[in-house]
Amino acid sequence: MSNPTVSSATLVGLAIFALAAYALAERSVEPVHAAAYAKKLHAVGLMERAERVIRDRKLAMGIAIDARNDPDQTGVIGPQFSLTTTDRGVQAAKALAAHPNFAAAVSQMLLEAGVGKDDLVAVGMTGSLPGFNLAVLASCKAIGAEPIVITSVGSSMFGSTDPELTWLDMESLCVAAGLWPFHSVAASIGGGGDIGRGLSPAGRQILLDAIQRNHAILLDNPGLLESVKSRVALYDSVAAARGKPIRAYVNVGGGVASLGGAQNARLIPPGLTRRLARRNYPKRGVINVYGDRRIPVIQLLDAEKLAHTYSIVDPETGATSKPGKGLLFIRYRYKLWVVAAAVASVLFVNALVLRLDLRHQLLGRPHPERRPNL
Repeated sequence: MSNPTVSSATLVGLAIFALAAYALAERSVEPVHAAAYAKKLHAVGLMERAERVIRDRKLAMGIAIDARNDPDQTGVIGPQFSLTTTDRGVQAAKALAAHPNFAAAVSQMLLEAGVGKDDLVAVGMTGSLPGFNLAVLASCKAIGAEPIVITSVGSSMFGSTDPELTWLDMESLCVAAGLWPFHSVAASIGGGGDIGRGLSPAGRQILLDAIQRNHAILLDNPGLLESVKSRVALYDSVAAARGKPIRAYVNVGGGVASLGGAQNARLIPPGLTRRLARRNYPKRGVINVYGDRRIPVIQLLDAEKLAHTYSIVDPETGATSKPGKGLLFIRYRYKLWVVAAAVASVLFVNALVLRLDLRHQLLGRPHPERRPNL
């Protein structure tokens, strides 16, 4: 005689009950503000205002904004070729880097690096990714940190390549508009060897004039090693004068003195690296020096990868999020009491059915003395 087992109807009922409990738990998901929501939103607003200031200035100067290359009318996308164009560049990356939500992404990176109010952040910029430059400055303002900025003024294609409005000029416009008080303390020409190699004499002069009129210290070193040393010395001297340590280093773009060369762009991952890996880097830039000091570094170069990492671009549709919207600002979480109740109820019902089944098997089995004789 076979032992009785739980009926199929009972098993189906248990499955339906478990599915209902799961559905109830899923319905308990609710949106909540992500960490540092107010700071991120403030940074995004600052970056939007900065782009409007730059765009309005361009239009006032009679500089055309190419609607195809700058579809969002940010004003920070320059022409493909000009006297100050230093290298090749990708228009899509430059336009994507100008998305205001990158200000929130950089804010998150800085906060995760341990940067807080009144902390110092060393920043190496170029004119190639003005959108990322604005994101860094806006995030520092929102957090309350103080950036020490050194810029390579030249720009690759579609960056701040307008000769009349270089990155240093954009920077000064933002300061004059009262968005933040930060400006580059020093600048180099940029381009080949960080000394304008590959530019015409007229192009180099345009960049030198921009450095002079924006009151930045000119860095004109004969080689990469000297460029790196002079930048590190300048950062350290400012930090010593402030009496504070540098909490993070941010590299924006592919400036040779800051990054160390194109090979390092492949070896150093985009985004925040709390402890830079010790590798046999072909050339060493400022980012390597601070990495060796065990200072967190932030690499802002691969706009597309960063956009996917921080949900600025939808991986399925390719659409960009709206400023101030998306997973940078909103997180989804379960109501724990609902989830706990659902789990407890499923466990209780299963335990109850198991108990009844065991009881049925034990009490329903015939007594050995009452078995019929065969």
